[in-house]
Amino acid sequence: METASIIRQPRRAVRPLAGRKGSTAKSAKKRTAGTHGNGFLNHSFNPFWGVAFSDWRSAEREFFVSLENLCGLYGWTRPDVSGLSFPDNIAEAYKRVKAQQTPEFDLEMKICQDGEHACCLATVKTFNTDYHLYYIPVRPLWKMRSVATETLPYDLLMAVFRYLYQVSGVPFFTEPGTIDGNYDTIKNWLDEEQDEEEPYRERQKNELKALELAGNTLLTEIKEPFNLKELEKDLARYQCSAKADACLFETVYEIIKLIKDYPKRAIKETMHYEDEDDDNQTIYWEQYISFYWSGEDCLSETLYQMVNDEFQEMGYQEEPVNNQWFDTPQEKPCHVFDYEPRLLSLIDRLAEILNDYDYEEPNE
Repeated sequence: METASIIRQPRRAVRPLAGRKGSTAKSAKKRTAGTHGNGFLNHSFNPFWGVAFSDWRSAEREFFVSLENLCGLYGWTRPDVSGLSFPDNIAEAYKRVKAQQTPEFDLEMKICQDGEHACCLATVKTFNTDYHLYYIPVRPLWKMRSVATETLPYDLLMAVFRYLYQVSGVPFFTEPGTIDGNYDTIKNWLDEEQDEEEPYRERQKNELKALELAGNTLLTEIKEPFNLKELEKDLARYQCSAKADACLFETVYEIIKLIKDYPKRAIKETMHYEDEDDDNQTIYWEQYISFYWSGEDCLSETLYQMVNDEFQEMGYQEEPVNNQWFDTPQEKPCHVFDYEPRLLSLIDRLAEILNDYDYEEPNE
């Protein structure tokens, strides 16, 4: 799954966090279109029929400058299309240069535009998220909140949650979105259906009430301003405590290093999707990276099955991309992912740690 076009294939099952089980559930309702406007690498033109340019001569010039730089880097022959006029010359040149790609060329070549480029060649590399769900459980934090001996880990994790929500942009499960919609669907099923497992249905209803109360309460705290220095102080206090967990300490320490390397970086900045006219065929990043209530409660199996059922019907996945523009000469191919793999790995580690704090009491 290295490029958007390769995603057009039968999808494997989405992988939940370690230790999750599947179950039978009804298909989830379709996700409504998100607020994805025309942004980073949304436009690719091949051919250019019907594309309007305020200054087509400038767009044509920009394209052929980028074509010269691209061919110079990879040793390709610049196509001679001098006998064609705009936009046929661009469409034909693009077709011919793509024909020079070898099977070993593992990048996608696109004609792109953004705020600074009208018609520029770029190579694009996609970071493979491997059909994985990066869901962060919130119920463990809620359980810590009312335990006096858990004040230090609570403060530490709350600071981390603030960073993930406010800076990285991880959506919260009580706000409108995929997770919120799935929990709402489960609630509707429980209200509408009658069966012989009334005690279990009541248990699920109570869990939904708990997650709503906890989510609204914790979100108010999570929205309090994030402060890196306070996070560092919380980590130092936690390290000195007798009950300090080495795994939690190391994970938060790595998160702090990530913040210092990328103090304002958000997940969505490098996300890319193919515009499919809102046909509900794209898995957007907010659908597989999110806070959620719990992976250990009586709702989790149904939730995971709903997510799997919905994703199985989709043909595209919005994933991080790294691009190299050829508006200027390039000395070497340069497609480096650092923030994305570090962040997603840390989210995975954090979720595993939180799962250790989460559990179902025998009488719950």
